[in-house]
Amino acid sequence: MQKRSWTTMMENNDSDSFNPSDYSGDENSVQQAVQTKVTDGAGDVANPLGELERPQIICVIGGPGVGKGTQCKKLADDLSAAHLSVGDLLRAEASRVLAEEGTDIVAIMEDGKLVPKELVQEVLKRYVDQKVQQGITRILLDGFPRSMDQMTLFESSGFKIKAVLFFQGSRKTLLDRVRKRAKTSGRVDDNDDTFDKRYQGFLDESPEIIRSSKQKKILWEVDCNRELGVIYEETMELVKHIFSG
Repeated sequence: MQKRSWTTMMENNDSDSFNPSDYSGDENSVQQAVQTKVTDGAGDVANPLGELERPQIICVIGGPGVGKGTQCKKLADDLSAAHLSVGDLLRAEASRVLAEEGTDIVAIMEDGKLVPKELVQEVLKRYVDQKVQQGITRILLDGFPRSMDQMTLFESSGFKIKAVLFFQGSRKTLLDRVRKRAKTSGRVDDNDDTFDKRYQGFLDESPEIIRSSKQKKILWEVDCNRELGVIYEETMELVKHIFSG
């Protein structure tokens, strides 16, 4: 089934010329990887939940402070969807994982590095399964995937990603939001040093995710340099469109 371009958010661009070797590691190069004309993705894979209804999974990616959590929380409330913040889930699992496996998730995240993909998969699968068993099949994965390895492992386990939303914003916009959030969040990773590491990590890891999503025709771009209310209204219409497709 062919889906129309979401012209209120994105300019049409039929170019298919993005090459990872051309990527220079800056935010402008990331934007060049975006495919803004979307059709259905690859064929179905086996449902990991057996006879239960297959979840409709939308992944939301973007740099630190771009507004993924802010938008996803409200979208989940208004659309009766589940909002799973991968970062929050990993923080919640930190004590157990440290005791059982000796992996210090908090230290890894503070350093702006990627948590091992197997651990991310274990935690994510458990929570997705839980939501589906509760009858919630619309799922927003906030901050996932952060690497192509994470995406590949997730899909190989039988889950199908319906869409990837790329929340795009300038470095200044993102840093300003992180500094504002730091005043009330209590998060140890809300500081300039960790921001720099995570932001660079996003620039390094995201082009391959973007290219893969582009090839599968499941990528959508959202301009997050604007006022939060404007972003939300447009994103709401987009997500409703994806879930109903």
